[in-house]
Formats: sequence, structure tokens, C-alpha cells
Amino acid sequence: MCLGIGILRFSYTALLPSTRLAYHWDMNFASILSSANLLGYLIGAFWAMKLPQNSTMPRYILLAAFSGSISLLSCAFSGLSEIWYIFWRVISGISGGLLMILAPSIVAQCCKPEQRLTINFIGFSGIGIGVLVATLFLPYLDRISTQSAWLILFAFATVISMIIGILLHIFKSQLTAHAPQSDKITAINGVYFSLLIVYACSAFSYVPHSLFWIDYLKNTLHLSLYDINLNWILYGSGSALGAITAYLLARKFGNFTTLKILYAFYVIAILIAIFASHPIFTFISSFFTGLLNPAVVFLTSYTILSLYGAAYKKLWSMATLSFAITQLIGGLCFSALQHFGISYHHQFMLASTVLCLGTIQFFIYSYAQQKRPIQKHHSQ
Repeated sequence: MCLGIGILRFSYTALLPSTRLAYHWDMNFASILSSANLLGYLIGAFWAMKLPQNSTMPRYILLAAFSGSISLLSCAFSGLSEIWYIFWRVISGISGGLLMILAPSIVAQCCKPEQRLTINFIGFSGIGIGVLVATLFLPYLDRISTQSAWLILFAFATVISMIIGILLHIFKSQLTAHAPQSDKITAINGVYFSLLIVYACSAFSYVPHSLFWIDYLKNTLHLSLYDINLNWILYGSGSALGAITAYLLARKFGNFTTLKILYAFYVIAILIAIFASHPIFTFISSFFTGLLNPAVVFLTSYTILSLYGAAYKKLWSMATLSFAITQLIGGLCFSALQHFGISYHHQFMLASTVLCLGTIQFFIYSYAQQKRPIQKHHSQ
């Protein structure tokens, strides 16, 4: 998770402004690269969904980890064909999509039911840690070249990939000892689809912050380098706290109440970005959008696992695929809005409105289900 989403995705967001200047990219091409990554994520999610849940999954995890690491190295070279950068951003997205599904699926297959909440929390904490790592050296970008920054990230990602390989080898016997679960699903109730809708809405709504936040702070608000760095470090710090926040709230209030709390705050965190009268508003938006994305991803994944058990890989794959599709639509939509001169303020308003609608339907459905106990559905 640390590698797949935290570093492979957010390193590009963190380094976009400096890379644009160093490589002389215009905003249109930068948006194309962002969309290429989202397309790759969609391909990776679809590929992972089609893979059998058996002993071959660790091989694909390693393939994704090292391919994603190489995609970071590819950005360390300037003056190459545009196709070169597009291709490797697609590879980066594919790697992220594979890791996002296969890594938690292996964990769910091997750990005991009573350990799943804690193990999932640890795994999904990697998203936030990866984002934080991608942001920590931002204050030093004026002291090192853009190429050096990409090389540092490549080296870090390679080390993580090697650690993944070592861990998979150490636990090989445990991975093969568990019989693969069937992907067949006997029933899916409305709870899953309600979760799916609000989760997909969050994918659309977090696109402006995940792809264009630094550009907004620098080229629209014209914040100082210190304030820009502080915003992004707050985003990374929030991301590092996302999973633990959801974990603690879920233990106290339960999964569904916690998800409603998180999504309600998520709407506010996105909308508050339009208030540019003082940097404090961007600080708040940075921290809480950073925190809430990994929080809802972790808790959505765990809720699906706790409700549907052995069908988790298939259903989490479907959720991730819907996330990827909506995210790609969001990337294309917001890139088009930029092309036609629609302000970032209007884009944040659109993002918050979409998430608000998804959250409202989740509230309504959850309220309607309160008097009816939710049954767990397991594959046979």
C-alpha cells in the first residue's frame, strides 16, 4: 500500500510543479499524464479482479512493485518523447491497481477473522506513510534537482520492493498453506451497492486534491514556497493518520456510523478549499483531505471483508474497479474543465457536491436499514 498508492501516485503530485518547469511541460500535457496514470490504475484493477485467488498472487505483487519502481526512474530523464512519459505513467497506474487489490486479498486469506481489523489497519496505513514520504523532501526541492528527487524516490521504492520480496519469501509456506477461496458470490444486498456508490463518489471528488492541489496553491493562490510546502506536508501527515483514525473510530462507533462521520467531514474538507482569504483554510483542507481518503479506503475495505468474508477479493476488486473508473472520469472531467478555463474554485465545488450526493444516499440507506440486521454473505 505504501508503494502502490502512497509513492507511485502521490510522488507525481508532489513533483508536478518542479517537473513541469524543469522539463518544459505545459499544463495540458501534465493533465494527460495524470489521466494516463488513472487509466493505468483502471487497467490494473481490472487485471487484478480477473486473476485467480491462488498461490500466483505473490508473483504479480512483485511484478507490480518493481515495475512501479522503474516507472519512477523513467521520470528522472528529461527531453524524451512524450510517449515515453505517458507509457510509464500508465505502468505506474497498473502497478498501483494490482497492489491495491492483491495485497489486502492475500492478508485476508491468511489471517484469522479476529485479526482482520488490526491487520487491515496496519496494511492500509501504508498508503498514508507513502504519501508522507513523498512529501517530506518537498522543502528541499530548491536545493536538489528534479532529476535527483525522482532518483531518490526510485531508490526508496526499490528498497520497499526488495523488502516485499523478502517478506513474501519468508511467509511463502503460510501463503501456500491456505487453500484459495472461491470467487463465487451467493448474494449481494443493497448495503454493498450503497457502499459502492459513496466510495465511487469519493474517487471522483478527491481528484483535484490528489492531482492538482500543488498547482492550485502555487499558480492560483500564489502562496509562498513555505506555505506550499507546509500544505503538502500537512496533507502527508493527515494521510499517515487516516487509517489509525478510522480504526479507533470504528472500534468505538462501529463501521457504518464511522463511515458516515468520515464522509460528512470529507465533503467539508474539500469545499473549504475554495476559501482563499487566509492560508489557514488551505491548511485545514490539506490535512483533512489527506486524512480522510485513506480512512474511507481502509474502512470500506474492512467493512466489505467483515460482511462478505470469502468473497472479499471479488467484491473489493469490484469496488476498486468502480473507484478507478470514476476516478478516471473525474481526471478527464477536471482536465477538460481546466482546458476550458473553469476555475479551481468551481472544480472544488463540483467535487464536494458529487461527494455530498453520494454521502446523502448512504445516510438515507443506512437509516432505512437500522431496524433490519445486516446479514453476512459468504461464498460457498
